[in-house]
Amino acid sequence: MDETDGQPRTRPWHAQPSTDVIAAFTDAVARLNADGDFIVRALTDQLLAERPIADQEELTPQEISYLTRSKAFTPESFEKTSTRVARGGVLASVASTLLTGVLQTMSASAAAAFLSMDEDSLFAAADRGELYAVDVAHSRRFPSWQFSLSSPGKILPHLTEIIDIVKDKGWVSVSALMATPQPVMVTDGQQSPVEWFRRGGDVETLARIIEAQKWR
Repeated sequence: MDETDGQPRTRPWHAQPSTDVIAAFTDAVARLNADGDFIVRALTDQLLAERPIADQEELTPQEISYLTRSKAFTPESFEKTSTRVARGGVLASVASTLLTGVLQTMSASAAAAFLSMDEDSLFAAADRGELYAVDVAHSRRFPSWQFSLSSPGKILPHLTEIIDIVKDKGWVSVSALMATPQPVMVTDGQQSPVEWFRRGGDVETLARIIEAQKWR
């Protein structure tokens, strides 16, 4: 239960999703025409890694008063934000970001077929830092940004150096970065790192971008 002005308030929703909602989710996953079991396992693992909302500390009345007096929130916007957090809006955003990243990865079998090699050779290349592999839902996946039909070996130029720069960073954030135009990567307009490297850009620019940003 939540407390507002010292009065207990029952949340107008249930933690257990309804049968209809679960059925709709199943249909939505199937509509993606991807590996449904893998997608659901990935989302499940992500949500299981999160702390239950009931376990998180709530703000004291004094802290709420400070936030409203400091104009960080109005009472109305604080209530709206609190409700969104309590309903799981933040967790849903996290899951949505993960799903976007997962859909932009390839399975080991798909990556091996794309590169015309067997899976043992694929994994060996990843172990040597020549390919970028990530673990998702107990499965090794290969983010698609590292592959390039127009490049020698179908691999993004400077990939080994790129991996060395990003290997300790969160892979979802890395994938988002690689697809996002950067102000310092400019030839004919701003380019994403993937476009930058395909056009012969240098690795040092990527290193400077990462050094200037906060990473999870």
